[in-house]
Parts: sequence; C-alpha cells; structure tokens
Amino acid sequence: MASLQALSRDTTLLNFHPRRRPAPYAPAQLRSRTAAARCNAQRRSEQDDAPAGWRQRAAAPAAATLLSAQALLLGPLDAAAASTSFAAVGQQQQQQQQAAAAAPGISPLPTYPDPDAALSLPPLPSRFPALPPLEVPKYLQVTLPKGLRVFLLEDHELPVVRGSLLMKGGTRASPDDKVGLASLSAAVQRSGGSVAHPGAALDEALEERAASIEGGASGEAFGFGFQCLREDAADVLGLFAEVVRTPALPQDKVDLAKLQVLNALEHRNDNPSGIPPRELAKMIYGRGSVFARDPTPEQIASISANDVRAFLATWQQPGAAVLGIVGDFEPKQMQEMVEAAFGDWAAPPGQPAPPPLPNPPLPDQTGIAGRVFLIDVPGATQTSVAVGEPGIQLMDRDEYSLDVLGSVLNGFGGRLFNQIRSRDGLAYSVSGGWAPTPTDHPGLFMATAETAQPAALLAALRTALEGAATAPPTAEELQRAKQEALNRFVFNFASRPAQLSRAISFDLLGIPQDYLFRYREGIERVQPADVLAAAQRRLHPAQQTIVVAGDAASLRPQLEKALGLPVEDLPLT
Repeated sequence: MASLQALSRDTTLLNFHPRRRPAPYAPAQLRSRTAAARCNAQRRSEQDDAPAGWRQRAAAPAAATLLSAQALLLGPLDAAAASTSFAAVGQQQQQQQQAAAAAPGISPLPTYPDPDAALSLPPLPSRFPALPPLEVPKYLQVTLPKGLRVFLLEDHELPVVRGSLLMKGGTRASPDDKVGLASLSAAVQRSGGSVAHPGAALDEALEERAASIEGGASGEAFGFGFQCLREDAADVLGLFAEVVRTPALPQDKVDLAKLQVLNALEHRNDNPSGIPPRELAKMIYGRGSVFARDPTPEQIASISANDVRAFLATWQQPGAAVLGIVGDFEPKQMQEMVEAAFGDWAAPPGQPAPPPLPNPPLPDQTGIAGRVFLIDVPGATQTSVAVGEPGIQLMDRDEYSLDVLGSVLNGFGGRLFNQIRSRDGLAYSVSGGWAPTPTDHPGLFMATAETAQPAALLAALRTALEGAATAPPTAEELQRAKQEALNRFVFNFASRPAQLSRAISFDLLGIPQDYLFRYREGIERVQPADVLAAAQRRLHPAQQTIVVAGDAASLRPQLEKALGLPVEDLPLT
C-alpha cells in the first residue's frame, strides 16, 4: 500500500496548475543516454553492412573534425605538422590493407580518408515554413441524469485506458478541528476498498489485470484515478465505481492512514529549505487560514471512521463532480460503460448540495510588513531564506505582465541568477515569482534561496527586486521572457491524457476552456511599460516579510547589523 503522500502525487490533477507542463516519462539524462546508445548501435550495424568505399567516405567528417580540434589545441604550425603526420599514417595503413587483402583469410584493415578532403555542408535556410495550426481534440461531453459531467477522449497510441474523477472539496474543506481529514478520507477510501471488494480483494483484482486505482486531495479538490489495459476497461471501471459509490471505510485502514500522516508530520522539518516558505505563507494568510494551515498530531488522532463517512457524504456527490476518461476505446461504447457504472449514482437521501469552499479574506498585512523573523535550526550549515507578500489570482489584469517579469527574474538568463549566483556567488539556487496562481483567492509573491551569507543575499535580493519595480525590462530581456512562455505553449498539447486532465480541471474549477489560448495572446501583447506598471502595483521589496531558518546563535548578530532591523524569533512548528 502506497503512503498517503504517494497517493496524492500519483492521482491525476491533484497537484494541478493551468500552465504546468507535464513531467517527462524519464529524466533527460536517461533519455539522452538511451537514445545515444540506440544511435551508436544502429550506426555500427549500418557501417558493418556497408561497402568498404562507403565506410571510407563516411569517415571523412570525423577526420575533418579531428583536424579542426587539433588546430584549436595545437596552433597553426603544430596542427599543420599533425596533418602531415596523419596523412602519412593513412597512406601506411592503406598499403597494409592492400597487402592484407592479398593474403587469404585475413580481413583488411580500415581505410582512413584523405585528411585534406573538404567537408561541405549546405547553407542554413534563412526562412522556415510556418508551423501547422494546433489541433485541439474534440471531447465527447455527456451529463448523466444525476448531474455527473463526463468527458471522453479517444487516444489509440497505446492499448490503455485512464480515468479521473474530481470533486470539489480538498484540504480547504477539512474542518478547523480536523485539519487533514480530506487527504485521509481519500486515502482510506482507496485502501479500504469497497463493500463488494474490501481492501485485499480489491488489490488482488487490480493486480490480476495490471491495473491501478489511487486517490488523493489537493487544496481545492479531491478525487480518484484509474489505469488499465483496453480489454479490462469494463471490469476496472466497475471496480472504480464501487470504490467511489460504496466504500468500505474500515477502522483499521483509518488507523493506518493516521499513522502515516503522523509519521510525515514528524519528518516535515528534516529538510530546512522547506521551513521558511511554509511559515511565510502562514504569516501572510494567517496561521489558521485554510490556505496555509497544517494538521497537528492531536487533530489527526481525533479523526474517526464516522468523520470520514460524513466528509464523503458532504463533498462526494455526482452533481459536484466531473469524470474524464481517455484511451483506446470507441466513445459511444465507453459512454455505455460509464452509464452502466455511474448512471444511477445519486447523493444520499436528504443530503444538501456541497457548500462553497471556505475562502477567508486576506488579513491586514501592516503588522508583518517589512519585519524579519528567525527560526532556529541548531547546527544548520546552510541558511534558508524566504521573502514575500500577497500576490494575484488567475486571470488578474496583471497576470501576463507578471509572468513575463517572472521569466525576466528567473532562469539561467534571469537577473536573480546572473546577479546573485553568477556575479556575487551568494547562492547556488535562487528564484522568485508569482506562480502558481490560485483560481479564487490571492496567491503569493515569494523569493527563496539557500545561502551561507544570508545578510548579503537579502541585500542583493532587495536590490534586484527594486530594480524590477523601478525600470522596465530591456528589449532583449522582454524578448527572451516572451519567447520562453510562447515556446512552452505547444507542450500543453503534447499528449491527450494531459489535455483531458486539463479539460476536466478547468471544468471543475470554472476556468474557461480556452484559457491557454487567451494566455498566449496576452503574453504576445505585453510591452515593457506593461511589465513596469504591473511591478509597481504588485512588487514592494521594502514591505516584504522575511523568514530565515538557520542557526540562530550565529545568524542574529549579522542580520541585525546588516539589515538595521530587529530580528524576531519564530517558533519552529
């Protein structure tokens, strides 16, 4: 049984952001090494099967490349001598090959080309044909009698079927005295199985079919996903519907999930770099806010199987859910399967529709603006830093300009990297920006770094951010930032599963289905003056709250001296 954290990661869409690019199937280094190995093997096979004359001609570019490298390393005189020596060796080996060819049973040696042979390449084209327009696939959309919205999308690339059921709720729906109930409920609903197929029986049925069902929760939603082979789609969809509609929810699985959450809480501070961002969010939103709160051991211990049942009865209803299925099927046949599995799914008798998600207002920031908070992590060799202030939400008027500014600040060509890492050597990694942006409440601007010189880093960071709020980006910076965003656009359509995931998320969260195309048009319109105006409205370096985590005994004196501000203690939670 996967851990609660793993369940959340594995479930489609639960860590959703509208413009987040799907992760590749394998690390880039692994893909590169695998591709190189295949190319080398194919090249060796082709050369072994080719005539000797062809192999001789094919070696000419390699010889020319070798001579070019010699010219760079040895200089013109030594390179000329190397060329003469190379030619002499080639002539000698050619003579040896001719002699060997006359001797029976002896294979000829490879022939080296004339080193003076010119390597001619065609000129690069100055213009390229226009790219074909993007083809957005057509979904079959159906609404079942009890209100469940269904999206179906064919994808015949592999004999696989995938599905996701999303419902509003998520961690924001957990009661204040039982924070963590949403995530725990999703985990128990999966691990406990259904009434007809309890946990172990469900696991066995899935393993026999090389299929999976997982569950998890994010801030605004919770749900379940399945994956199976094409021929098992009807069976696995039936098991999936059982888990959703008639979960077993045994007490022993509730107790196991609670132990997993408690274990995660014990280890959440093992990586100090995660402490300042987490605590900064609590400072800005409020320590008990649904946007920043963490469960306590006492709250987790108080959760019972009845709490899980009540949560699911409130939030897991067909009229507030959306189901997406993508894969190797005929849409009409899949529609019939969905209707058989979910057609009569209804809310419990007398159960009202799910309430709106809690959305508390942002607290007044004057009490924390410009203050410095220090969290003691005794013996820490690196200091972790986070600075921030309230941000924007999705489709804000400044969204496009601030996304461009985020690219100006970040990346290998960005100001933060060039100034703080490359020029000043104050941090190996540093970043800052407004993404991801929530859909229904203000997000955060946050900049983070790890450093051995926190006072100098904070000063350099403020200088860089003040520069962004006082002068527009250069033409070169603007072009690079816009091209980064526009060049990423096509990857939103790299796979049909990713497109369907986005479609059902947009539907659940009320985001227009053409949002990405609006985003591209908005980025194309951004001008330097737009970026500066947005930065002046949204970026206030002198008023940002600072949270530092490190060895307090050594940090406090240098921070107070360098910043000229009192450094306040913040307890580690």
